[in-house]
Amino acid sequence: MPENSEEQPVKLTITHYRKPQHTHEAFINWMVESHLRVAIPVFKKHGLISYHLFVTPPAMNLSLKEEMAPIKPSWDFAGYDCVIEYIVPSFQIMRNIMSDPGWQESLKDQDDWVDGPKALLSIGHSIPYLLNGEAVNLPV
Repeated sequence: MPENSEEQPVKLTITHYRKPQHTHEAFINWMVESHLRVAIPVFKKHGLISYHLFVTPPAMNLSLKEEMAPIKPSWDFAGYDCVIEYIVPSFQIMRNIMSDPGWQESLKDQDDWVDGPKALLSIGHSIPYLLNGEAVNLPV
């Protein structure tokens, strides 16, 4: 498993597609009202730094695709419903979260909602270069 050898927070992302029998809106509602309601206390217990849900409504993606097609015809456009972003002090924190019974409880309905085989997981570091309108982390 990945380790954080540089002692900086680790960012994990996972893309999720909903199962086709659910609308995008119902899927996001399930994520927030059912899954996160149970998961947030587990995140707090184990020291998760932050959790963001990047919601990608189909209508917005279609509009973007139509606008960008003449400019970048070779580009493909994501069809997932959301990207989950976790920031943790180390990957060990994610191990701790995933082994917590509360986390398992938060996932109890996941197979009914999430098209698991389409999920895409990534790990790395998030490095800002513009914060509050100011350039940061650039060579002097």
